[in-house]
Amino acid sequence: MSRSNPNKKKLRYARKTAQIVVEGNTEEAFCRHLKNLFARDCGVSVEVHSARGGAPKEVVASALRRKGFDKTFLMYDTDVELEKGWSSKSKAAGHVVIASSPCVEGFFLEILEKPVPATSMECKRAFSSILGDTEKCDYHAYEKVFPKELLLVSRNPALKLLLTAFGKLVCQ
Repeated sequence: MSRSNPNKKKLRYARKTAQIVVEGNTEEAFCRHLKNLFARDCGVSVEVHSARGGAPKEVVASALRRKGFDKTFLMYDTDVELEKGWSSKSKAAGHVVIASSPCVEGFFLEILEKPVPATSMECKRAFSSILGDTEKCDYHAYEKVFPKELLLVSRNPALKLLLTAFGKLVCQ
């Protein structure tokens, strides 16, 4: 009969896996900020991947190449329309789509409960006064703009859907 060390901690394994495939560096930095806040000790292993810009089609194609996750979330802007063929491929794969209208900066303004301009350029200009262009790609910069308390009380449905990737609604 073998003996084991009772003081030795047992390995913990994530019960579920999720990936978030985003359009660009700004979305990637924001999702990494969310991961830093919410993905600990909830039994979900979350990976964030960027399609490195482009159109929503590249986000879907990138997600389809990356298999083996229990849940896949896609986050892209609606300023460029997703082609129907790619939309049907995404639905068939069971992806959860989080569409930022008209762009991710508009999504951020909604969370902050600020007025959202109609065009992407106006949204980018409005959000750059809150967080500079160089800071948008650094996930540490989001700590001061989007503290955990603000994210938890936000009524934004897209944010609530995004938080389910981190098991937040399950682990509250």
